[in-house]
Amino acid sequence: MSDTEKKHGGARAGAGRKTKYEKTTVMRVPEKYKDAISALISHLDETKHINKHYPQGSQSDPVFLRSLDDNAQNIVFTTKPI
Repeated sequence: MSDTEKKHGGARAGAGRKTKYEKTTVMRVPEKYKDAISALISHLDETKHINKHYPQGSQSDPVFLRSLDDNAQNIVFTTKPI
């Protein structure tokens, strides 16, 4: 049996899990910032509808994290239309 006759296994075009985003990238970030980045992505997903009809915008709940110098911090994300 030659390699051209095999019908099972191997890579296939279009295989794999699809993303809900247009294009993604892989990035290395400090582990301490993982929750803050996840919260930012969630906030952006939840506020994608904001446009000129929502002049007040939207603000996220505070996200607690520790800086690289181990200082306690709260971060709030704000989305406003422009």
